[in-house]
Amino acid sequence: MKLTFTDAALDHAGLLRSDPDWIESQLADRKAQAVLFAGGDLAMDEQGAPLIMRAKYAARLPLKSPGLIFLGLLDGAPWFAGAVEKGVAEKGPDFRQSAIHAPPELASTFGRARSLLMWHREHAFCSNCGEKTVGADAGSKRICPSCQTEHFPRVNPSVIMLVHAGDKCVLGRQPNWPEGMYSTLAGFMEPGETVDAACAREVAEEVHLKVTSVEYVTTQPWPFPSQLMIGLMAEVEPGEVVPDDDLEDARWFTRDEVRMLFNSEIARMMPSHFSIARMLIERWLAAGSD
Repeated sequence: MKLTFTDAALDHAGLLRSDPDWIESQLADRKAQAVLFAGGDLAMDEQGAPLIMRAKYAARLPLKSPGLIFLGLLDGAPWFAGAVEKGVAEKGPDFRQSAIHAPPELASTFGRARSLLMWHREHAFCSNCGEKTVGADAGSKRICPSCQTEHFPRVNPSVIMLVHAGDKCVLGRQPNWPEGMYSTLAGFMEPGETVDAACAREVAEEVHLKVTSVEYVTTQPWPFPSQLMIGLMAEVEPGEVVPDDDLEDARWFTRDEVRMLFNSEIARMMPSHFSIARMLIERWLAAGSD
């Protein structure tokens, strides 16, 4: 099964979405759908399902700036998204839970929608001159009317790695996580870094171990609000784990300890198809049974 948010079925129509007439024709298409958000979570209909409706009807609702944005074409059908004003619709459960249970192609569509809507909300003003910006190209960019600077959605690359040596791996936990929950290490890439360098730096900073080799595994878009998680296996020199101040705890785990941890109720809360961290851990566990 594919990781959540990695289904590539959505065609972003990059060569067409800047044409206002084409966008209008897509809005008028009887197959055009719009998914609506309330805050950072999906809005719900009266039956408690995600609020999805004909795009032309959604466009008439009170929506936050910039209104409906174009997401792409899914099996030939246009998809749009918008954030409703307060009181228009009920806010659904935490978006993570909605995405966990959504079909893969819809989870990817919902993830793209959330990332773009959050970007519009958080970049309403020009970073060059401070004036208010406006949405353009059906929501794929913002333009400053004052200085004409164009602003585009940003994706923040982050490394996420399973640190291991011999038959043990290192897992850590954040202070706000449920009791007993441990996972892989992760961190944002910095300017001028390669993926390997970012991995080595983060491991050194978080647990004070030296990386000796890095293996690329996969990537996952992560709309919280807009990261690209780069999944890695990081082999390190054995040594004492010294957790950084940002971690409540980090330590070595044997494979048997990891299996016990991931057979717990906490692990079952996070299905394997949702979490790249879970994929990396299961990959390491499987390597030990060869």
